[in-house]
Amino acid sequence: MLTNNRQTIRQILEQSLQRTVDHKLIPKFASHSQHALNLLHRIVPKPLQDHFVLYQVNTLAKEFIEQGELDFLTGKIVKFEITDLNACWFFTFDGQALKMLTHAGDHQVCFSANINALVLMASQKVDPDTLFFKRELQITGDTELGLEIKNLIDLFDISQLNGIVRYGLDKWSEALLGEVRHGQATA
Repeated sequence: MLTNNRQTIRQILEQSLQRTVDHKLIPKFASHSQHALNLLHRIVPKPLQDHFVLYQVNTLAKEFIEQGELDFLTGKIVKFEITDLNACWFFTFDGQALKMLTHAGDHQVCFSANINALVLMASQKVDPDTLFFKRELQITGDTELGLEIKNLIDLFDISQLNGIVRYGLDKWSEALLGEVRHGQATA
């Protein structure tokens, strides 16, 4: 009986914590995301940020790499830019994996958006076309290459992401969409 009571108390505490995170912390984080991520971007060493980003991108692209569907990127440089964080990454494909370049060489195409637009796109709650036509996602440079990449992004299986990352994207995007429904800006 004591074990049962401990399990029940633990379940109640976990549910309470989950409700607090879902209803208070995630919406606050979403509405203050630019400030929080600006701080993280400044204090987390760039090599660690780069490793995290590259790992997530390669996780999402793994199936496409195995099927040879990224071969069109071989030798091309793609820039991804988060405008409100003043952050950008340059990617290329070497035939085996996506690689991150440490220098800002000539890129063929650039995807540029603020963090909230990228969260909505990454969570697949809003498709890239919608963000593009609302001018929240800019694609400049080689338009044909940009469209091929955008179409692949649409096909990413986000269930491949780490559970915490997926959960964070899901809750953050829900909070952003809730702000839109209530008439607040997401930018």
